[in-house]
Amino acid sequence: MPDIKPQLGVILCDLDSYPVDYIECLTPDAPGISNNPVGFFENPASWQGLPVAYAVARGARVEPLVAGEPEAIDAFWAASEKLARCPLVITDCGFFFYARKDTRRTANVITSGLDLLPIASVLSSKDIGVLTVSETLAAKLLADHALSPRIVIAGMESEPGWATMLTNDHALGNGWDQEMLKEGVASVVKREFGPGGRLENIGVLVLECTLLPEFRQEIRKYTSVPILDIASFALNALGKGFDVGEAPAPVGPAMSR
Repeated sequence: MPDIKPQLGVILCDLDSYPVDYIECLTPDAPGISNNPVGFFENPASWQGLPVAYAVARGARVEPLVAGEPEAIDAFWAASEKLARCPLVITDCGFFFYARKDTRRTANVITSGLDLLPIASVLSSKDIGVLTVSETLAAKLLADHALSPRIVIAGMESEPGWATMLTNDHALGNGWDQEMLKEGVASVVKREFGPGGRLENIGVLVLECTLLPEFRQEIRKYTSVPILDIASFALNALGKGFDVGEAPAPVGPAMSR
């Protein structure tokens, strides 16, 4: 019996560089909607073999989206309708979380890594860290969240290349590259998890920005707390997750205590 491969839906911000409003990428080597490298949501090769359908939320330009403007949220709902048949839909910007302030509801969409905050709240009684592209904008977004008293926010916007992500078109080469972004993550995480850092005493970390999951290994160098992000959730929900297939042969006696 052939393997069933559920299709992941991804709602994209409205960037000038996207030539179409909708595209399906059924294999990892299918032409994508942009030239951004593996690790970016809009590259189908980032999804470990899952077929992906992309819908651009036309009208959800980055700048109005991160401000929670109504036209950006309306664009989110229009794009979500195009992906209604997908069992799971995610977005490429954590600030689509503004859609949760709307009275409309959809059954198959995780708007943001911030949707994982309730899970984070039961993983630890300590504060919850949020790593975001912008501390100021995330603080505004989460000001009225039920978990706000427990949330500690650290932002990336002061690091080279990261502020570009808050502009209306941040295609590859517009003032950043992956190595620059990675160095910024290392700088912030090392500082904030270090002595006196804002994240020093948190019990769990949530990644708001969808550029951050590709740097999980870099973040892990500086903390042992659980890390939650929307990309890992999607890959586990629709992909192989913990199941690696046929179990390898045992290499030695099991140890127990």
